Amino acid sequence: MRNLGYSERAEAVAVDGAKVPLVGMDREALGALCADLGLKPFQVAEAYRWIYGRRNLDPLTWTNLPARARRVLAERTVPGLPEVSGEQRSSDGTRKFLLRLSDGQAIEAVYLPDGVRRTVCVSSQVGCAMGCAFCMTARMGFLRNLTAGEILSQFFLLERETDLSGRPYNVVFMGMGEPLANRENLEAALSILEDPEGMAISWRRITVSTSGLADALEAFAKSPACPRLSLSLNAADDVLRTRLMPVNRRYPLRRLREALQRLSTRERERISLEYVLLSGVNDGEEEARKVARFARGLKVKVNLIPYNGGPEAPFRRCGTEAVRRFQEILLADGIATSIRKSRGEDILAACGQLARKGWASEAPP
Repeated sequence: MRNLGYSERAEAVAVDGAKVPLVGMDREALGALCADLGLKPFQVAEAYRWIYGRRNLDPLTWTNLPARARRVLAERTVPGLPEVSGEQRSSDGTRKFLLRLSDGQAIEAVYLPDGVRRTVCVSSQVGCAMGCAFCMTARMGFLRNLTAGEILSQFFLLERETDLSGRPYNVVFMGMGEPLANRENLEAALSILEDPEGMAISWRRITVSTSGLADALEAFAKSPACPRLSLSLNAADDVLRTRLMPVNRRYPLRRLREALQRLSTRERERISLEYVLLSGVNDGEEEARKVARFARGLKVKVNLIPYNGGPEAPFRRCGTEAVRRFQEILLADGIATSIRKSRGEDILAACGQLARKGWASEAPP
């Protein structure tokens, strides 16, 4: 079967007998799948609510649909969830999951508890092509984009495996991959995530991060599904940023600042500038002053992230005093600044550490 979109696959199911994954289907695809079942539009809408609103992937239990429709849908579909291939638990309560996809590839997703607050960190690609020097995912290289269904499946599994079900939680697209390099599937997933009749997660609880794809950032900001935004900055000097983040060659700081200026509107939430502090590299007072100049006049806030090392880490974590001094310089210039508390470092689940390594149960790729 050729690589079809969800709607086409739904229409083709009666022809070649292939089963369609439920997770990832939007209303149009679900309508196509049900086209010959005699269901009214409100009944197709009920099926959509069973999948996403109730997180129920067994059509046989969709009790407000006719029995024949339930039976046929059960024959035509599969849940579409990956296998939980491994789990690691941190001393701070963080849990990292290795999820095996249908083609054998694997991604990582993270559950982050902090008091009563819950956050999940999800992936958008298998691997990453951005090549950031401080990120372990970059060492994998880029393998492929995740489908909308594979993105959404992470939420189903995290809710099933943790205490998230039935409670509000926050979402960060800061796992494996560059989300805006997979914008079509990202937007498809977000439209279902944010839909009140879908997964009903408020856009205010979702943050999408980018390494600096300025063109895609500006286009994405116009999407009705666009939630909060975050830019991984890590240096406000083009030479240093290019060394740390090769994407800076294509989108240098001047271009990024132009994009941020256009997005600094009264109606928009402040954009977060993520800044990983690397000892002796980008954590000095002069670097702090450059960040302050870059951020001045923009509707942004700066999140300082002490570097999280791992096996064969190329950088060192900076000391507490350096972090504090960096923050003081930004605050003195009127730049809203916070220090992010690292979570799950002992299981390589913190910022920049996801790499699909250290899993005893994982088979070779």
